[in-house]
Amino acid sequence: MRFFKREKISNEERRYIRFAAYDALLEFNEHSLPVFSDDFCRIVNSSIFIFPMQFIARKEGLSENYFSNVGSGMAMYVDTTGHYIVLYDEELPLSDIRWTIARLVYLIKSGRLEENPNVFHFSDDCADSDKCDEFAYHFTCPDPILNECNISSASDIIKYCEIPFSFANVKSRLLKTSKNISSIPIIEKALENNFRSYIDQKNFSM
Repeated sequence: MRFFKREKISNEERRYIRFAAYDALLEFNEHSLPVFSDDFCRIVNSSIFIFPMQFIARKEGLSENYFSNVGSGMAMYVDTTGHYIVLYDEELPLSDIRWTIARLVYLIKSGRLEENPNVFHFSDDCADSDKCDEFAYHFTCPDPILNECNISSASDIIKYCEIPFSFANVKSRLLKTSKNISSIPIIEKALENNFRSYIDQKNFSM
């Protein structure tokens, strides 16, 4: 595994990443927490294909552990067809799968995959690791929805967002500092509208 120097993410970059995460939630038509609550395996807009590594191995006539050395997940842009392939290890805990897919979706939204097409980029070995995590914090735990539902503690984030404990703990702290970054009213409103039934149900049950 390679190690990359961590670079500080500016507030402008954080704002862009947050926008990209919310835009992805709308593109994926997510409307409740946790995201991917119905199924991780899916095809989005006929261009993003998300499957377990084990499924692809079986389909290709390979042993199910064929991809066992690649880590939690990987993604690739295929330039001849213009589509993205996202693969994850279905044997991971559900919270880890959710986080892995979110990190890989960042590579799609940021254009990183198109810059180096036809090769797999690995979730566990990525030069943009900090930005992948930044994206995943907003994709799996969107601030507007957490605020509307009064979800802020690490335990509540684990309960409702179903992400790994260590990331839930960090997200809880990040919520306190997120006000330092200006809001993005149009996309935040669109996101709230998409989650409106979930928000109303969550608040009604409290």
